Amino acid sequence: MYLIADAAGPVGRAATEQLLGQGQLLRILTADTQCRDLWRGRGAVVNEGDPRHASSWVQALDGIKSVLLLAPPFSTEVGSLRDYKAYHSALIEALSKVEKKPNVIFLSALGAKEQLGWAKQLGEMEGQLRDVCPDLIIIRASFLMENLAPALSMAKHHSVLPSFLSENVSFSMVGTKDLVSVLVGAVLDPVEGVNLMELHGPETYDLSDVVEAGHKVLIKHIASLSLPEEQWQSIMEDQGLDPESAKLWIDYYRGMNKGLIVSDPIATPLAGETSLSDVLFQVWKNIRTVERAAIDPEKKLHKSLE
Repeated sequence: MYLIADAAGPVGRAATEQLLGQGQLLRILTADTQCRDLWRGRGAVVNEGDPRHASSWVQALDGIKSVLLLAPPFSTEVGSLRDYKAYHSALIEALSKVEKKPNVIFLSALGAKEQLGWAKQLGEMEGQLRDVCPDLIIIRASFLMENLAPALSMAKHHSVLPSFLSENVSFSMVGTKDLVSVLVGAVLDPVEGVNLMELHGPETYDLSDVVEAGHKVLIKHIASLSLPEEQWQSIMEDQGLDPESAKLWIDYYRGMNKGLIVSDPIATPLAGETSLSDVLFQVWKNIRTVERAAIDPEKKLHKSLE
C-alpha cells in the first residue's frame, strides 16, 4: 500500500487519480475534509487523523511501502502555508519512531537549496528527511506552468497578461502532467539510498515566450504587464493568500527575477516534455469550462468533451 500526504492540492489530486486508475492500494492523510470525502468515495483508504500530530502519521505509515509527501500541506479551510511547521515536525517525529521505514518521495522545488521565500521550508525539510530516511527521493520541481492560469484569464478578457515575472529573464518551467508522471514513477519504482533530482521543462521561457504562447492559445493580440513590486502584496492577498504567505511568495518571485534560483550540480536532471503552449491550451479549456458552468450551472460539462 502507498500513502499520499497531501492529496488535496492539484498535484496530489492528479497523482492520486493516476495511482487509483492503475488499481493501486492507496491511503490518504489530509486535514482537508473535502479531500477526505472525495477519495473515500473513490476507493482510497482515508486516515481520519490530523497530520499536525505525530500519532496520526505513525498510524498512517503502518504497513506502507512508499509515501509521497507533498508540502506545504494544502487545505481549502486554513490556507496552504499556515500549518506547515506543525505538519513537518509531526512527520519527522513519526518517521523517527516507526521501526520499518518506508520509501519516501518528497516533492520539493527549485529554490529549496537557496531557501528563498516559501521554498525555505522545503530546504529545511529536505535536511530533516535526510537525517531520518534511509531511502529518500527528493524531487525539486521548476515553476509550474499552471501558475500562469490567473494571468491567462486576465489576458482572455482584457488582452493584457499581468505577471510577477520580469522582462528579459528566462525561467525554468514544467507542466503538472510531467511532474505527476515523475512522482508516480518514483512511488511505484523507488531507488535505494538518498537521491536528489531536479525536474525542468523542455526549455526555459521568458515573459515574451509566455505572451507568444498565450497569443497562440487565445488567437488574439495580448500585451505583457510586469506588475509593480509595491502592488504585489495587495494583489496576492486579493487572490486569497494570507499576508504571511504572500510575503513568502514575493520573496520567491524576487529570487526568480534576480536569477538566484539555479540548478544544483549534484542533482540528477530530468526533463519534462510538455510545452508551455500545450499547458496554456489546457488551462484555457479549464477556464472556459468554469465560465460556462457559471452561466449555466445545470449543464453538465466534462473536460474531455471540450
